[in-house]
This record gives sequence, C-alpha cells and structure tokens, in this order.
Amino acid sequence: MRPGFNERTFEFCFNAEYCQLNMALLATHPHIPSTRAEKDLGYDVEFRIKEGKFTKSLFLQHKVSSFAQTRAGRNAEFWAAHEQPYFRFTVDNDQHNVLCKLSEKKSNAFYCAPIFHWRHELETRFRAMSIGAGAVFLDPSDVGKITDTKRHNITYDGLGQDPTLHSEPLRFKNAYRADKEHGPRLKVQPVTEEYVAELSRDLMNITSRQRMGREIANEVQTARPIERVQVLLGRVYQVTWLLLP
Repeated sequence: MRPGFNERTFEFCFNAEYCQLNMALLATHPHIPSTRAEKDLGYDVEFRIKEGKFTKSLFLQHKVSSFAQTRAGRNAEFWAAHEQPYFRFTVDNDQHNVLCKLSEKKSNAFYCAPIFHWRHELETRFRAMSIGAGAVFLDPSDVGKITDTKRHNITYDGLGQDPTLHSEPLRFKNAYRADKEHGPRLKVQPVTEEYVAELSRDLMNITSRQRMGREIANEVQTARPIERVQVLLGRVYQVTWLLLP
C-alpha cells in the first residue's frame, strides 16, 4: 500500500516539529529554492555558527514507506523478516554510503521514516506535535556500507521494530523513536568553522568521485565551505542538516 503523502511533505512536517521541540537550527534541506536563497541561508547559518552555541550535528535522510498488510507473491522475502505487516522504503546506494560516512566521521546520521502511512495520520500528528513519536531513526552504520550495485530496501514491522536491510537480510542494532524522549543519545561535536570546512572537504572528495554529483561539485568549487556543504547535502544526497545546542 503506497503512502498517502510524499517525502517532501513528511520532511517539512517532521523538521518543523523537531526544530521547535529541540531548539534546532535547520542548516540545510533537500529543497533549496534558488541561488540567491542559498547564499542568504549560507550567510545566516555561518553567522549563527560563529556564535559558538551549537554542539551537535544531526544529518537526516527522510523516507516515506509503503505498508504491506499481507504476504503476497513478490514480498515473500520482506514478509519472512517480520512474519507480520511491515513498512518498506527503497535505498539509494550512494546516499546510504554517504550517510554511513557521516555517521562514522561526523556523528548522528540517520534514516528518518514514519510508522504510519495515511495522510490523515500525518495531519493529526502534525497538529498534536507527535510526528517524531510516530517515526523511527535508523543508523546506517549499523549495517555498514553497500558494496554492490543491487537494489536494496529497508523494512521494519508495524511497531517500528526489527529494522532490516535487504537483499541479504542485515538487522539494524537499534530502532530509535524520533522524538525527544525516546530518541538516540546524540554525540557531542562542537560545530565550528573548522568543522564545517572539514565537512565541506569530505563531501567534495566523495562527490567529485561520483557520476551523480560531479557536475554540482564543480559548480560549487569556488563557493564558501558552508555553501558547499548545504548544496551537496541538499541537492546531491537529499540530506537534511540540523544543528542543536
């Protein structure tokens, strides 16, 4: 059963709630509107970073999931992992590997996916400020990098438990709720100009070696480090970057 809302809608609703509840700054997101807005956002975030108030970086890849209520012909592999109704989203191999690298080197990188699929549930949760309580955080480094070119999926049961990477099933170590009370304990990493410069270099090195983002990497070669980070995370990898005090 296909979800009743798209990733952009889920991402917007989740980020609005998360920022409000956690006093977080939205440093970049996958839907950067224009070149002028990129520069304005870059200068604003850069100014806030210089204040030295942010101690944690959080990188999120928002996903929306299909829901399967019964076992059917082609979903036998996914059903076997749970033996009950489950949620599923597809994985982009390059995005997954960048998330793994961010998790290992920069801390706090997660898939963020809902444990609901109807639009009216999203609307109800948005009004009640409970989207995070109905979503999961999954750390990609739990299952490691993808080293082949096969199509991969991630599934989890109807309660958000037993998350699994397919095709050869690999279980995630944890399934965190994406709210303030039950979320993962975020690692502390002061967000400084040096941190942003290093993040920029890492992303440029990764992206310049990949066909999918090489052209965009060339576009931002002369940009400021904060702009490069924002453009590459948002436009190439569809990753939201949040800064927390």
